[in-house]
Formats: sequence, C-alpha cells, structure tokens
Amino acid sequence: MNRQDWTRQLLVPSVLSLALIIVSPATSLNSDESYLFGLQTDVLNPGTTEEYMHYMFPSNSTDYLTSVTLCIRIRILQYREIVPFFSYAYSDLYDNAFLTYQNGPEMQFYYNDLKESSGLGLHVDGSLGGWHHTCLVFEHPSFKLYFDGELISEGKLGGTNGIIPLNGSLYIGQEQDRFNGGTDPTQTISGYVSQMNIWNYALNNGTIRDIASCAVNLRGNVLSTDVDEFDTPGVEKTVIPVRKLCTDDSAFVIIPMERYLTEALVFCNLVNTSVYIPPNTDMNIKLYEDSFQFKNACDSKSYRRLLLGATDEETEGTWNNVKTGKPITYSAWGPGEPNSGANDNCLVLRNDMPFWGDLECAARHCFPCGRAAHDFVFVRGLCRPVEHQIRFIIDGYVNNRPYFRGYYGMAIYSTGGTGWLFKDTMTNMTIATAHLHQPEDYPIGRTIWEVEETYCSFAPGETMELGLSSCTTDQYMCSDGSCVPRDVRCNLREDCRDGSDESNCGIVAFTGRYASHRPPPGQTFKDKLYIFPHVHLVRFSKIDDIQLAFYMEYEVHLAWTDRNLKFKNIKDEEAKNKLSESEVESIWTPEVDFLNVNDGLLKSLKSGVYARKTGDPDPPLFNDVKMDTVYQPQNVSLVQKNFYSGSFSCNFGLFKYPFDTQICSVLIKLDSADTSVITFSNATVRYSGLINLPKYTVQNIVVDLSESVGYAVMEVKFQLERRWSLLVLTIFLPTILLIGIGYVTLFIKLPAFQVRAIMTLTTLLVLYTLFNQVSSGLPDTAYIKMIDIWFFFCIFLIFSVIIVHIAVEHLPENGDSSSAVKSVMRVSPVGEPPLFREAWLTGTWVMKTIRIFVFPFIFFIFNTVFWISIIGV
Repeated sequence: MNRQDWTRQLLVPSVLSLALIIVSPATSLNSDESYLFGLQTDVLNPGTTEEYMHYMFPSNSTDYLTSVTLCIRIRILQYREIVPFFSYAYSDLYDNAFLTYQNGPEMQFYYNDLKESSGLGLHVDGSLGGWHHTCLVFEHPSFKLYFDGELISEGKLGGTNGIIPLNGSLYIGQEQDRFNGGTDPTQTISGYVSQMNIWNYALNNGTIRDIASCAVNLRGNVLSTDVDEFDTPGVEKTVIPVRKLCTDDSAFVIIPMERYLTEALVFCNLVNTSVYIPPNTDMNIKLYEDSFQFKNACDSKSYRRLLLGATDEETEGTWNNVKTGKPITYSAWGPGEPNSGANDNCLVLRNDMPFWGDLECAARHCFPCGRAAHDFVFVRGLCRPVEHQIRFIIDGYVNNRPYFRGYYGMAIYSTGGTGWLFKDTMTNMTIATAHLHQPEDYPIGRTIWEVEETYCSFAPGETMELGLSSCTTDQYMCSDGSCVPRDVRCNLREDCRDGSDESNCGIVAFTGRYASHRPPPGQTFKDKLYIFPHVHLVRFSKIDDIQLAFYMEYEVHLAWTDRNLKFKNIKDEEAKNKLSESEVESIWTPEVDFLNVNDGLLKSLKSGVYARKTGDPDPPLFNDVKMDTVYQPQNVSLVQKNFYSGSFSCNFGLFKYPFDTQICSVLIKLDSADTSVITFSNATVRYSGLINLPKYTVQNIVVDLSESVGYAVMEVKFQLERRWSLLVLTIFLPTILLIGIGYVTLFIKLPAFQVRAIMTLTTLLVLYTLFNQVSSGLPDTAYIKMIDIWFFFCIFLIFSVIIVHIAVEHLPENGDSSSAVKSVMRVSPVGEPPLFREAWLTGTWVMKTIRIFVFPFIFFIFNTVFWISIIGV
C-alpha cells in the first residue's frame, strides 16, 4: 500500500470529520452539534481580560426571571485564583446576580449578590482537563446544584429578593466586579466552553441528566450559546458533535528519546502515565502526525518510529496491553503485519504510514506516554497552601520536549540541552532554573534548582530542592521519582532502586537553638524533667561472701521526653531507632553514678540511645520534598540504654549462717542535676537470670526511689537466700555424726581407757578441723555467728566426754569393797528405793547416768534452742 492509498483510506474520512467539526461560525448547527469556544487556551501565557464571551441584554427590557435554570459545559485547562463559569450583573449593586465559579476543587455560586454556597462543601474536583456539566436551578426560595447530571446539593436561598431583571450584562469566562466591567486577569477561564443555556423555568432531574450525558441537546429559551450571538474577542469558535463533549479522548505526549520497552514503561510510570496505545483511528492518525516533529530524533534506519504499549510475548498471537495485561480492542496493522511470529513481540508505529508493525523487544525507540484526565504528578518543595496546587500534568511540548504544566499556572519546561526552567506563567516570572547531567534527562524525582526570583523563603542565588513524582503522601519518593510505601523509609533495607530510602536517616530533628549541656524542661518550661528508669538485671556472675560483694551484669534504661526536639521516621520496633553517635553527642543525655561500686570495678560494655514511639506522627506535609514522617516530641521518648558489668558491695549478715538471707542493692544516683531540675519517676525492674544460683536463690526484687543530698537516688533491692541443703550435708550431718562417735565412746568398757581416749580425741580434732575449714570460707566478723555456737557446743560436748572419761578412770568399778570409799561416797538418801540406797558412786554408774540421761538431755536442749533461733520462732 503506497502513501496515496493510506491517505485515501484514512485521511480523507478524517478530513471530512474535521470539516464537520471546524466550520465557519455562520454555519447553522444541526441538532447534534454545538459551538465550542476556546478561551485563553495557551496555558503558558498569563491570564488576560481581553479574551471573553459577552452578551448584553437589552437595557430597556422589562422581562425578569423568578424561576431559572442555568447550565454550562466546561473543560478547564488551568486553575486560576477563581475560574468563573458565568457572571451576570444588572447593576453595580447587583454585580453578582448570577455568579458561578470554581475555586480549585470547590464549587461556589451567588444569587442576587448573596453567596449561597457558604458552608456547603461542594467538592466537585473530577480532574483537570475533562469535560464537566454544571447546572443551577433556582425556584425562589429553593435551589438545586447539579454536577455531571447528578444532584450534589439543594437547599433554601438566604436572600429575600427572588427577581432577576433581564436587562444586564453576562460574561462567560470573566468575573465582573461591577456592572459590565471590573474584570481581573487572575479571575478568568483557561479552557473550553460549550452549551451555555438559560431557561426561564426549572428543568427536572431527568432532563438535566440527559443533557449532561449528551442524550439530548436542549437549548435555552432565554439564552443559548448555540443560538445567540456573543461578543467573543480573541475566542476560538468551532463546531463540535455533541457526542464529543461526553467522550474524553485520551491524551498523549511523545518522549523523543530512544529506550527499550522496559525502560519506556518505567519512565511513563514515573510521570503517572502508561506507554500509549491509540484507542481508535482518529487518535492513531493524530499520534502519527504529531510524531513528525520528532522525525530526526526518533527515526532509525528501519521504518519504525515509536514503541507502543503492547506485546504478545506471553500469549503469542494475542497482543495485550503491557499495563493492564488485557487484549487490545483496536489495531491498525500495516500490510503483512505482524510478520515475524515468536521472534518479534513488541508493537511499533511505522514512520512511513500510520500503521503498526512488530519488532524485537531488544530494539530501542522513542515512545509515547498516554494519560487520562485524572493522571497527575506532584511537585513538592513549594510553599503552596493546599495540596491541590502542587499538581502537575505532563502535556504538550516546549523546545521539542514534553513539559510539565501545573494546575495553577506553574510550568516546568526544557530550555534546550541540559537546562530546565521553572516558571509562574500567571506572573510571567522565572522562579528557578536547573541543569541536569544529561541532555535526555528530565527533572523527575529530586532536583536541585537555582532560585532566580524571591519565592517562598528562598532568595535569589539560593538553591532549593524540588521533587517531581506521582507519589502520594502515604508513599515515599525515591530520588529517581519512584514510589515505595512510606513505612519502609530507613528500615535498614534498600527498597528504592537507587537506595535513596536509606540515605539521610537521622532520627533527631533539631528545632531552633538547642543546649546539650542542660536538661530539657518538663511538660512546661517551669516543670522539672522526669526520668523513667528501668533496670534489667541480666545475671549474677559471682557472689563473694569473703569480699562482701556480688558481681553482676545489668542494663539501665533511662527514658525521658525532650521537648526541644522533633523526630523522623520512627519505627514501631524500638531497636530500629538507634541514634547515631553524632546525634547522641549533640543532644542532652542523663548522667548516673553508682554509689556502692566495690573497688571501682565497673565496666560499661555497651551503650546507645534509642527513640521509642509513644504516639502518632504528624499528618504528612504535602509540601515536604523529603517526605519524612515527623513526630512531635510528646509522641516520642528517648531511651538511653547502658549495659554494665560490675562489682557491688553488700553488707552480708552472717549471724544465721548457713540459714541466712542477704538483702543487697544497687544504688544509682541521678547525677545530672538536683531534684529541683530533674528526678526519677515510675521506676521498674526486671530480672532475667537464673533464680537458683549455685549458693543462693534470688528473691523479692524491688526498686525504691529516694533522695540523697538533693539528688534523686534509685535503689534496686533483692534478697539472696542461701541454699543450705548442701551445707547441712557437709557441716551439720558430719558434726552430728562426730558427736555420735563421741557419744558412742561412753559405751566402751571401762578398762579400755586408751580406746576411749583416742576415739574422743580424734573426734575432737576432726571436729575442730571441720570448724576451721568452715570458718575460713566466711568473712571475719567481730560477732559470734550461729555456726560458731554450733561448733562451740559440739567441741564442748566432745571435750566434756573426754573429761568424763578421765574422771571415770579415777572412780572404782562395781564390786569395790573399800570401806573408806563407801563411807565417803555414799549418796543414797533416806526414803529412796533399796536399790538406790545401796548404790555407790562408781565409774560404771557414772557412765550409765551420762550416756542415758545427761548427754541426750544436753543435746536435746541445745538443739531445741539452736533451731528455734535459726527459724526465728
């Protein structure tokens, strides 16, 4: 097929179609056509009062309106201070008899010079660049407001005057502040207007819905832009089929740089668009014709010019949209195309005719990005009062490069080469310029700009950082403009392709002057600062009875609120919020002293300061180019964690050894300032080590707060109950056995004195040796301990046995008839039984008495008293 063939096949119908659309204003309209008016459509020029639509009713008219319906269809290209739809005045006093306008995304209207939309919250922002139909119905004292055929508000009018004379001045696209004048270039329309109609009665809901959906083309019986002649200086007037007013054709821009399809997908995604596929013949021809301006940049040696957004790589033969994965509904294959089977899987637009072909996806070509009316990006770093004002769209070309057009008169476009310009088109002022690294680069993501004119808080010659991306405030913008979830910022993993989410991850944000040498204030500047301590006892490494000390490892956590700081990107997990060394050095941290350290044996093993989230972050700031999550000081606590290993003295009370319980403590003094400035509060303690130590059982761990010489002191107390079971086996049981051996010697026959003497002496020596061994394992004390009393008793008891043995050796045995002895030693008193009257003091009798009565009685009495003293009853 040659050029004449495809021209005849496609361009002739297209030209005929355009001929129906663009005709002379004098041409009469069919019922399915309307006039299209373009007012100030060059969005790169400032607003002007020289372009408008104006209709003057006869000044001598006596007609008036009591019920009225006003409808207009508008396609806004750019927001300004206000975007007036129509403004009707019949005197200077009633310069807003009818006034409907859009203030950003909010709809406002006046009736008889009274603003009736106050407090209604009429949010009607569908998008910029799309057709929208608005109708106002007034039946005094009631009103109804319709947007795109749907009733969005109704109510009662506040004014008492319901009559509107038809002898005034009507402006479309300008707001008049006085009768037939007082226009303002910042209060004008930049866009297209069609089907402005006025009826002298109230249209019903169904009729308005049909007009809005282009099902009918009802013209006003009072005024209609399709019937009445308006004064239209500077306005483009054309004819358009009514159906086109309800069809938003997709928009596209051609990116004149060669890229692989995967790279093209990334680029279009960064500007909130997708690689374009023409949806119909008209748009296919328009894309082909627009591509000729980039012929030199985009034409390679082959016949291919533009990559389109479809492939059949995964479903051979079925071409699917690479964004949605759905089959394309329109195709314009060239002769013999597609022609390479499984080898060529990417779609291209030819450069010799408006048809498609296929090619290998490894080829690099220029590409178009297509967007719907609601596809926009944000430019952050500006000082705009509302988020709506930082929206931009990629649209059109300046210096053969696509440019970014703001909703409110800003523009970012190429100046050629690596230069880019940021301009306020409403004031025709260049705000800043930037120079990128490569000529093909775009200012997507974070870019440093040089300020040319005073803007926000920036002075000429300074630099400011702007961020252009599609990222919402719930997302984080990477340096290249890509978006990741906001909560992955500074999570120690690179979620951005360029790793920028892990850069500048400082936690502390200083506010104004900061004094790191003094404590921050409490809840108010006059209140003391409260430190909330927590002590974590990790383990006891040694308990030394001799040195009266214990060795342990523990953590001290000190939490406080620093009201002179703000914080960024705080995670739920406290361990992920560690401050850097430089941040720790720059802020105030509490100092503590340990009052009962033993011989200075204290070592800091590890330290760090962490941020603990205690509340919610501030709402995201849409102007913030850094897009950090910011927390106010009351929603974050700083926690200083120090891990120590140390030896602490403890006053061991050994009177009841080995059945003693020691009360030991760690004394921590807050040494930063006295209690008038800073103090402890709500202290807690936790022990995670073994409860049963080799010698002791850890019990009753508590923490007390007190004050010492004006400084706050925290005392962590615990009980060490000695584990006595082994000591009973190694001390008491052997001594009882030794006592038993001594006692047994009382049963040895009297003639065997040598055996009795050796056994008791040996027992005494063994008992003393055991006593000496036990005593050497205890600290020296000036007081007598219960264990000493036990050993003293045992030694004394064995010693007494030895004395008995020696004494008995000098007494007669049974049967001795010495009269001298009998006369002297007789002890049987009168009245006793005959057996005792005849008894004589002999060695056998003494032995029997001691072993049967005396020894058990003494041992029983002593043990009773001893154990009662131990138990404490």
